[in-house]
Amino acid sequence: MTYTLFATCSTLAVLAPSQAHAQLSIMGVLDTRAPFTPVQKKTSPVLASPELQQKSKPKTQLPTNSNEVAPSSNSDKSSISADELGYSKDLGVLTARGNVEIVYKERILVADTVSYNQNKDVVTASGNVQLIEPDGNVLLSEYMEISSDLKHGIARQMVLNLANSSLIRAKEGEKDGRFTVIKDAEYSACKKCEDDPERPLLWKLSAKEVKHDSKLQRIEYSDVFFEVLDVPILYTPIFWHADPSKKRETGFLFPSYGSQGTLGSYVNTPFFWNINPSKDLTVNPTWYFDDNQPLLELEYRQALRNGDLRLSGSATYIKEGGRGQSSGNTGNEIRGHIDSEGQFDINNTWRWGFEINAASDDTYTRRYGFNDNTENAQLISQLYTEGFRKRNYTTLNLSTYQEQRDIKSETLQDSKLEYLFSHMSQPSKSGSYWKMDGTMMHISHRNDVRTSRLAADTSWVVPYTSNTGDLITLEANLISAGYYTSESNAASSTSIKSGSDAQFVPSLSLEWRKPVSRTHMDGKVNEVLEPIFKVKAAPNVGQRDFLNEDSQDFEFDDTNIFKTKRFTGLDRIDGGHRIDYGLNWGAYGNEGGYSLFTIAQSYRLRDDKTYSSNSGHEDNLSDIVGRIDVAPTNFLNVLYRYRLDKDELTLNRSETSLTIGPSSSRMSISHLYVEGAGGGSQYATREEISTSIENQWSKNWSSNAYSTYRMNSPEGNVNYGARVTYEDDCSAVYLDFRRSFAEDRDLTPDDTFSLRFELKSLGDFGVF
Repeated sequence: MTYTLFATCSTLAVLAPSQAHAQLSIMGVLDTRAPFTPVQKKTSPVLASPELQQKSKPKTQLPTNSNEVAPSSNSDKSSISADELGYSKDLGVLTARGNVEIVYKERILVADTVSYNQNKDVVTASGNVQLIEPDGNVLLSEYMEISSDLKHGIARQMVLNLANSSLIRAKEGEKDGRFTVIKDAEYSACKKCEDDPERPLLWKLSAKEVKHDSKLQRIEYSDVFFEVLDVPILYTPIFWHADPSKKRETGFLFPSYGSQGTLGSYVNTPFFWNINPSKDLTVNPTWYFDDNQPLLELEYRQALRNGDLRLSGSATYIKEGGRGQSSGNTGNEIRGHIDSEGQFDINNTWRWGFEINAASDDTYTRRYGFNDNTENAQLISQLYTEGFRKRNYTTLNLSTYQEQRDIKSETLQDSKLEYLFSHMSQPSKSGSYWKMDGTMMHISHRNDVRTSRLAADTSWVVPYTSNTGDLITLEANLISAGYYTSESNAASSTSIKSGSDAQFVPSLSLEWRKPVSRTHMDGKVNEVLEPIFKVKAAPNVGQRDFLNEDSQDFEFDDTNIFKTKRFTGLDRIDGGHRIDYGLNWGAYGNEGGYSLFTIAQSYRLRDDKTYSSNSGHEDNLSDIVGRIDVAPTNFLNVLYRYRLDKDELTLNRSETSLTIGPSSSRMSISHLYVEGAGGGSQYATREEISTSIENQWSKNWSSNAYSTYRMNSPEGNVNYGARVTYEDDCSAVYLDFRRSFAEDRDLTPDDTFSLRFELKSLGDFGVF
């Protein structure tokens, strides 16, 4: 029964597809492009050239009474212009020759010669005929007979040029109001080869009859063959897809077939339901053949007057012994996830929103290839409101966390309630300004430890530029914070005191910079030398007993050595007196090339435990940090960031990257080395090298490859992969290979192959 159901769905998807203007479907799919606006075609010189319109040719307003020549009764919206105009009263025929242009309401007819028979109310056009529709489609022909309202007629040797430049070619067609019926027609987005017009198109649809419905914005085919280089590949008695002017259409999307790592072979047949212009639903069922395992994914989207809503999720049922089971489960199991979000305006100042990211277990989203909105380390759900007014910002956020890593630590956060307020004043006449960040935070941990904090970070900044080019910045800062920690029975938290605590840390800093420049090579190169010196005075702080919630991610490097507050949060503060000094040097070429060099060091008057071991500043004198960035041309870029041991000048941290080659053939290699944090930290020494190569072999062919190799223990490959791409004006082919060596419970190293074909204007589909 299950196989029959999926076979039926797959057949329907092939027999009754309808493209939705994005390149992922043949029956309507979500489209995020800007609304379509018809544009004038380059094939319409009369309309596009102001010079032609300004010629001294006669421009006639069509007559309005029965004794005069009038193509329609709505002549106030009709006009005709041409190089020559003639009228025969006896025959009741108006003749126009040379750059003829007839405008009737929103339709335009262009031709070399046009005659209008008043008695029969028929317009006959010949020679480079173009009928431009309101939706942007253009009907091209050598001969056309059409009614005066330009809605009903026949055309010979015709081409229907759709809004996305796709073409329908035929010997004859008939236009009847909203319908254009074309016999023995061909549809394709491929252009004819200019050097060899007789060369077969890469792909096309050949049909006995094609009907274009301008009201439903649909193109319908009867007895249609899909041909590649004029060779029939697939036949179906009926077929339809939305025309390019329609964004979305209800129907089956292209099915996909393939193999997904350890899950084995699969097939999916997604269905898109265009409920109305503001809401839609995508249903994507997948069947894994090797384990007879179903998976269902749903996504609902709605655009509201005051915001947007997206609800998405998936679920699967795994029988006992199936390969899709989570770690440790041996019986029947249901696995799934939720990935939803929404954001809504309250007024011009306030808005609120939510994000829900949750899974049945820790490895589900990675195993089944779902790209959640958060990092793999945690799934984060939150409910928030925020306001913006002038130079003020405030937000209230409730977050919960679902850990995805295999970590048993009881100190991990479960939830956080946080209020933030930020203000920056208008600069005074002297340029000074105030800035203030206030926070109120409550955090719950797995071990039932609860911490609360109320803090404010206030600064007064006075920038000054002297007449000699000295850049001087004075900053007075005050950090005040109060903490409360509940009692904990967890052994990992015995060093944390329960109860309340507080700290008040004022500081005063003065920074001096003196950029000096000179030119070389007759002004082609500008050299800038900038010494930097900064003094900060503050009371000694050291490490406190309360938990460090927001300042764990600290890296001492060239980006933060001159900052007044080096830590990312307020739970750790680098107090005490210190001196920072360094040098910036740069050479900048007029054609865009540059070379940059930075070196800096810091000295603290008092040694304390503010910084952890191996952080680079655990002693009075810090490690030496800096950066070298060289890019003399667009073909070469070298970046080297380093942290040298202050005593032995050995590397404690380094980042090196080299990019070489033009955009058509570019190679990159990077190396990362980070010494372990020590002191029982979970962050061990890390060293790895990454490479990538991109090549544009020709106009249509390109490739790229990448790899990452871990050089520390355990040594070995992290991942590697490659892609080969063919792309032209009407199609694309993508061949991918990826190898992942990640191991985490039920996740094991696996290989992934994928081959996808894209038929532009119809959609794309995967083979494996």
